[in-house]
Amino acid sequence: MLVVSMCCAAGSAWLLTAPVRRAGRHCLSDSPPRAGGTTLGERLVERPRARACLCTGALSLLGWVLLGPVGGPAGMVAGLGASWWIGRLEPPAVARAREEIGRDLPLAVDLLAACSSVGRPTEESLAVVSRAVGGALAARIDDIIARLSLGADPFAEWSRLAVDPLLGPLGRTMQRSTESGAPLVEALSRLAEDRRRERRTQTQLRARSVGVKAAGPLAACFLPAFMLVGVVPTVAGGFQHLFG
Repeated sequence: MLVVSMCCAAGSAWLLTAPVRRAGRHCLSDSPPRAGGTTLGERLVERPRARACLCTGALSLLGWVLLGPVGGPAGMVAGLGASWWIGRLEPPAVARAREEIGRDLPLAVDLLAACSSVGRPTEESLAVVSRAVGGALAARIDDIIARLSLGADPFAEWSRLAVDPLLGPLGRTMQRSTESGAPLVEALSRLAEDRRRERRTQTQLRARSVGVKAAGPLAACFLPAFMLVGVVPTVAGGFQHLFG
């Protein structure tokens, strides 16, 4: 039963952390996410009932095997707490969309500046950019195009976009140009360069933090082995020499 419980716990941990591992790989890479929909782990994490059943079942079984009859209810409570904590995490789809928008935004701004430099209207330029970049950013741009085509005020739309956590810089740039009539091409070119510089800085910081985050698991793995292999035999040998 101990082997069964350990296998259940390991399988549950693998399923629940699969979206985090996948999102982490996309955060450290500029390649687009693979197509094919969500994984089994992501579906379990994003569905509250499946997540709660998985957590409570695995932890209650593990608690019953390790602690006896008392461990079953304790594991169930711990499973509900783990399910609630996982539910408060950011969904993997949202993390991937945010990373995809951050990756594609400099290119989209460059394309928008190129379209503006040849005199294309803003709405037509946005449609060209949307078709070129695709993905999550294209969906956000298509929303703006749809509202503008229905007669929405461009200044109000860019003002609304200015407070967006992802597209706020683009919204503020377009808002200033719409309000003051300032040249749009130079502002968009500066914005694209700033976003590229900021993304390079974020990538370097994430790469540097990998070593720091890996120190804890490495210490948890090697410190017990060092104590058992190096310290315990030395102390036992000393006691044997004293009392032998």
